[in-house]
Amino acid sequence: MAYGTPQGIQSTQERTRQLSQDGAGGRAGSTADLFPKLVIMQRLCAGNAFALLAAQAQTLLTPGRLECRMQSPGSESMVNRLLEEQSEFLLSHLALSPRPVMFTPQEAHTDEVPPSLTVQVADGAGVNLAFPAQLGSMGNGYVIFFSVRAAIDNDLLIDLHRKSLSVMREKLRLGFGGASQTDKLNEREIECLQLVGNGMKSEAIGERLNLSVHTVNAYLGSATTKLNAVNRIQAIAKAIRLGVIA
Repeated sequence: MAYGTPQGIQSTQERTRQLSQDGAGGRAGSTADLFPKLVIMQRLCAGNAFALLAAQAQTLLTPGRLECRMQSPGSESMVNRLLEEQSEFLLSHLALSPRPVMFTPQEAHTDEVPPSLTVQVADGAGVNLAFPAQLGSMGNGYVIFFSVRAAIDNDLLIDLHRKSLSVMREKLRLGFGGASQTDKLNEREIECLQLVGNGMKSEAIGERLNLSVHTVNAYLGSATTKLNAVNRIQAIAKAIRLGVIA
């Protein structure tokens, strides 16, 4: 396939201008506020569906993986297939490059290749666009648009990527409660979380910090509560995402 502007679809300039107007805005108050932004972006690239994937970093407790945090209705099969077939590649790419990824059928070609990494796939399901969001201590992930039909030039690609970063940032802030949670953690709670994340047990932490096992467990329990986590493992995962511990 060659990229062009299909009949009935806005020109690149019109789409970019509308994206800048309609996609702008302040902080989202809830996850529901992010859906309209993603829908606008989906329409502008003439995609069939979208998904937001968060990367779970590899730690001593959990392997690295991608988790779907938001998706358009009816996109379950597309998201599941992408996760099954491309998770390893996407995680590797996320660690190495900020470039968007364009998944194309093997018979597809482009007359002008945008500043994205083109990866050929086995069938003709259409072009999928994956925008990496590398946000440091906040977390990382992708915003994906499936079966894109619009002409994707550099301007639209860059603008979509910028908006994807904004949406991912807001989703992570909402999902983990932002910095307000970490402000409540004291130094001892952070130390205990870090050491548990390093694989140490309460007894060893107590010896290292010259605390009783009861006190260590109390610090870990209060940190878990402040992070609104169900257990220590989830508290450690949240603390890593928020940049509280390494």
